[in-house]
Amino acid sequence: MRTFFFLLFILFGSLASAQTYTVIADSLRLPNGLQIDALGRLWVVESGYGFDDGAVSILLADGTLLPVIVGLPAFFDTTSQESVGPWHTIALPNNKLGVFSPINGGVLVFDLTGFTPGQSPPLTVNDTVGSIIIADFVYQNQPPDMPDSNPYTGVVDANGNWYIADAGFNGIVKVSASGQRSVFCKFDPIANQIPVGPPYYDAVPTRIIAKPGGGFYVCNLTGFPFLEGTASIFEVSASGVVSTHATGFTMLTDLMLDPNTGDLYALQIGTFDLSIFNFAPNSSKVWRLHADGSREVIAENFDLSPGMALDGQGNLYAAELGLGRVLRFDGAVSAAYEQSSDLTDLRLSPNPAMDFVRLDFSLKSASSVQIRVLDAIGKTIFSQNMGALEAGDHNALWHCQNQPAGIYWVDIQTKTGLKTQKLILK
Repeated sequence: MRTFFFLLFILFGSLASAQTYTVIADSLRLPNGLQIDALGRLWVVESGYGFDDGAVSILLADGTLLPVIVGLPAFFDTTSQESVGPWHTIALPNNKLGVFSPINGGVLVFDLTGFTPGQSPPLTVNDTVGSIIIADFVYQNQPPDMPDSNPYTGVVDANGNWYIADAGFNGIVKVSASGQRSVFCKFDPIANQIPVGPPYYDAVPTRIIAKPGGGFYVCNLTGFPFLEGTASIFEVSASGVVSTHATGFTMLTDLMLDPNTGDLYALQIGTFDLSIFNFAPNSSKVWRLHADGSREVIAENFDLSPGMALDGQGNLYAAELGLGRVLRFDGAVSAAYEQSSDLTDLRLSPNPAMDFVRLDFSLKSASSVQIRVLDAIGKTIFSQNMGALEAGDHNALWHCQNQPAGIYWVDIQTKTGLKTQKLILK
């Protein structure tokens, strides 16, 4: 996807949202990736305005920025209206830091040994000690008239192999410890169900993280027309086989895993309003996905956000791209656990199913209820508004005999929450 943040120039007019957070930094140059290090420090990547002004800094609680790397390549493409600069960082062994820089074609590696934030002079591109380059390899594996590479995030396994999510290639490139490059996996384009836009749009991979037990989770930001509910979280096996873990999301740009609970956190950068051909103000949100398939929103009503981080105290941080801010949602994770939901249970039977499936659920209090069934690519294939229901046990029946075999997702939305369960049709 060549234009990664489409119509970026219009973001600067976005509106501020209701004050449900603390602004800990502002006037940043397109803040993108956030990361909490082993010492609990918050790192922020500024993609820059296009004047080789990309930067990596440590952000203190009082809003002070301690520059670590400055002058990173950044430019503004006046044709595509796209600002391109450093996206994210990755902590590496032996006090090394990787910076994902699409202009450089991959990852720049810096050695922070002996560097003292706030005291040592900031590093520059001239201080790189190595690089992982994939752009030329990506070009060789694309049609010659459509070269596009955008290394966005990546992980390194215990053997030193890199797995880089390339948002231009729409795939994962593996770089072995010896430097050999290969296509690890590709993400298929998605059929466009509306008359606006191309017949297919890209399933653009953004964040890749390691999956406990092996393999990876990958989230995606779907291409124009940026339809709601069509983004997914994928599982990619250690051999590169792609399957859908969860779907029904919108324009995901970041993904985190809580190693203690196994919960996944997914960041929605925002929603695109075709009626005004612009991103809707304050449409970012953070989802938490539990192991049982249920999900909930733990932060919302903030502006276009490409990156997030979670500290050890349960505080959530989010970067607002166009507004140039970093926000802190105090205790967002623990507060979400305490949030009461009127939906207490969701059971599907039979599962796997062939001709029909019965949905049984319980409400602790009266609530409106909306049921949706989505296919593996996030398209809604069944929807039922059950209206206002009283507290107690309820059920609904979906006749699915005309649907092809495969994986589906069943959502039940109430006033205070959403539960999702995986359904297999055979």
